[in-house]
Amino acid sequence: MNTRLFQNHIVRKEIPLNPIWDFHTLNSEERKQEEFKMLVPGCWESNPKLASYKGKAVYSKKVSFGGNVRLVFKGVSHTAHVYLDKKPVGYHYNAYTEFSLLLQDIPYGEHLLEVKVDNSFHEESALHVSNDYYSYGGITRPVVMEEIGDMFIKNVHFIPYRKNGKWYASIRSSVRNLSNEQNNITLKIKIGDEEVSFSDKVLSPHAETNLENSFEFPSATTYTLENPKLYMMDAKLLHNDKVVDDIIDRVGFRDIKVDGKDILLNGEKVIIKGVNRHEDYAEFGCAIPIEAMYRDIEMIKSLGANCVRTSHYPNDERFLDLCDENGILVWEESHARGLSEKQMRHKNFEKQSLDCIQEMIENHINHPSIYVWGILNECVSNTEFGRSCYARQFELIKSLDSSRPVSFASLEAHIGSDSCLDLVDIVSFNIYPFWYHDTPVKDSLANLKNFVNSMGGADKPLLISEIGAGAIYGHRSNNQEKWTEEYQVYALTEQITPILSDEDLSGVIIWQYADCRVDKGWFHGRPKSQNNKGLVDIYRREKLAYHKVKEIFHSFQK
Repeated sequence: MNTRLFQNHIVRKEIPLNPIWDFHTLNSEERKQEEFKMLVPGCWESNPKLASYKGKAVYSKKVSFGGNVRLVFKGVSHTAHVYLDKKPVGYHYNAYTEFSLLLQDIPYGEHLLEVKVDNSFHEESALHVSNDYYSYGGITRPVVMEEIGDMFIKNVHFIPYRKNGKWYASIRSSVRNLSNEQNNITLKIKIGDEEVSFSDKVLSPHAETNLENSFEFPSATTYTLENPKLYMMDAKLLHNDKVVDDIIDRVGFRDIKVDGKDILLNGEKVIIKGVNRHEDYAEFGCAIPIEAMYRDIEMIKSLGANCVRTSHYPNDERFLDLCDENGILVWEESHARGLSEKQMRHKNFEKQSLDCIQEMIENHINHPSIYVWGILNECVSNTEFGRSCYARQFELIKSLDSSRPVSFASLEAHIGSDSCLDLVDIVSFNIYPFWYHDTPVKDSLANLKNFVNSMGGADKPLLISEIGAGAIYGHRSNNQEKWTEEYQVYALTEQITPILSDEDLSGVIIWQYADCRVDKGWFHGRPKSQNNKGLVDIYRREKLAYHKVKEIFHSFQK
């Protein structure tokens, strides 16, 4: 199964998995109930009988294999227990991050693989709670099973930087040795026409060895939004001069920095013109096929947008691949939205949040399109306990990747009380004049800037990370009443134009690109049980506002 837009391995072999799995819902005693056939990847809500199912289910299939195997799940929503021949082999929480299981010394033959999935808001779940988006159920992203030998490459991380007009990269790699013996290896990494290596390195038995060094790449072409030049990074592991494993990824040579109030891409100021996007599509839920992702990319590009914010969780890596290819900047966000202090004091909040950050950066660090790491959208950044949570998460991010700025989207209600602005590289606020209140936009911006400048945000870039208005597709009226397409056009025009005209601001990210389903607990403020602030509806039908935003974005060219 294609988990990326390109081949990840040539040497390492993949064990084919039929995409049709046996599927049963489970009752409260975890006994099998209704039986179905289910497509993987997919949301179980795609089955009409399970359109609103919250609870547990089990996926199962028989697979023939043996030896050492790496089993990779790109996304299971949202709690997964994995079993092999009825024995537990793995557990994972969070729908939006990849996890892998190492199965060693498996006898050759046919084996039963089972994945028990739970999308309910159970007591162990701190992040998946009733929210302004829907927590779908199922194995929602690709699954791959790989044969591995006694030694294999766990990862290769690439951080480009420019020095004295030349491109360099810090390359870090982790290599596993599963054998009982100490082994000498060489790791060769080819990027474009240039090859670098870690030569004659010692792997201790039953251990993971970390390799790190910086290398010059004198012939590298700079990755820009206009010319998003990508290079294949082909890493090969050699033992006794024989290639025993490989990993292939894609990278780009670019740097992101903050200089005063400016965001710089390769040393040049960039103004953000973006959209927030949920992974939600009428026909597919959150298990979006590559064809639909590609349609989103083309529609976003047509708008004149240069940025997507992955609200409010890490995205499918294939969508990030498309952003890499198309020169679209990505604000990638760890999973959390609108949590109260009580919710953030949940016994599992810290571990589940930090695990999500670790997995997000571990698996997505090489994407050149990602220009900022974000956390904790509209959570309690205005309390002492909340500040401690933000500080701890930013500390982890910086320890994993210090090359990118960090931010979080603060709540409009926290203007006057947010205490975390000194922790970020980019200050970001979600504001909704002309929707939740009628304050003139210029007054809202002046009030925001005055507060930011007094609370640790002076001389930092300031982004409007959400702004917008709702509209029901097809609901039109000359009276410009709220929820009409005409009112959405009016509100967005009044909102976006002053922001992009303000030299103190680094840009705007519209809420949102497309309508999305919300949890049933949010029905009272969300007609059709959807967040209807999209420029297009959940079927990607264009509202009037799509064309107005396109006109405005194109009028503010660099």
